[in-house]
Amino acid sequence: MKVYKRYRNFIIYSIFGFLASLLNIIVFNWLHNHAQITLLIANTIAWFVANLFSFIANKKIVFQSRYQTPKTLLKEMVLFLSQRILALILDNILMWLGINWLHWHNLIVKVIDQIIVGLVNYFSTQAIFTHENKILQKRLENLRQRQKNLH
Repeated sequence: MKVYKRYRNFIIYSIFGFLASLLNIIVFNWLHNHAQITLLIANTIAWFVANLFSFIANKKIVFQSRYQTPKTLLKEMVLFLSQRILALILDNILMWLGINWLHWHNLIVKVIDQIIVGLVNYFSTQAIFTHENKILQKRLENLRQRQKNLH
């Protein structure tokens, strides 16, 4: 139980990260291999679908980030997607290199790619949501202190 508490966020992130990666792979496979959409367009659409799922899962379940204003939610979403756009660039580069340079099968490259991008995403996503939680916790503490001083 101690290990779970210590690594809770990573364990739960890994589960939902796996689900997002699986969703990414399934959407990519269908778009690229069945609908015959070009590599980078199929990969980008799959990225978008998986990241909508990831934002909700990370915010609500993994990092249990709470917000009190729409401004905070918008800030988290912008930070999340901005960071993930950088991950999309890495994703597209890895896909292009693996398929066009190494000549590996696209699904093998996609699986390897998702592991690498998933690890990069964990650390940057953790920073976004835990940073926002710390700011909100400080604000709440300040408000409580002010109320206490008024009474």
